[in-house]
Amino acid sequence: MSTQITRPASSRPDRTVADRLAARLRGIPGVAGLHPGRFGEVALLYPRHRVVGLRHTPEVLEVHLVVDLSAARPLAEVAAEVRGVVTQELADAPPHLDIVFADATGGTP
Repeated sequence: MSTQITRPASSRPDRTVADRLAARLRGIPGVAGLHPGRFGEVALLYPRHRVVGLRHTPEVLEVHLVVDLSAARPLAEVAAEVRGVVTQELADAPPHLDIVFADATGGTP
């Protein structure tokens, strides 16, 4: 799912902002966590610190999520709330936001 946010290219958020964004994203009902990618490649890198589940370029911010199926919440609602949180937290958000539902947990077998 890709969303157009009409802003010019942006710079990577600082560590404090990235940590706060990740914490807020994990708090969204229907989000079990942020996904690091298959090989741990999805992360913002800072000196001696990683914020997994977020990948940033000047044109795109990718948010990789683990969905909590036990919340029984439509993915479109989860995505809309993710978009809202990103817009609130990042004044300098990239023009495109990609939300990736990378994994799921918590469903009934």
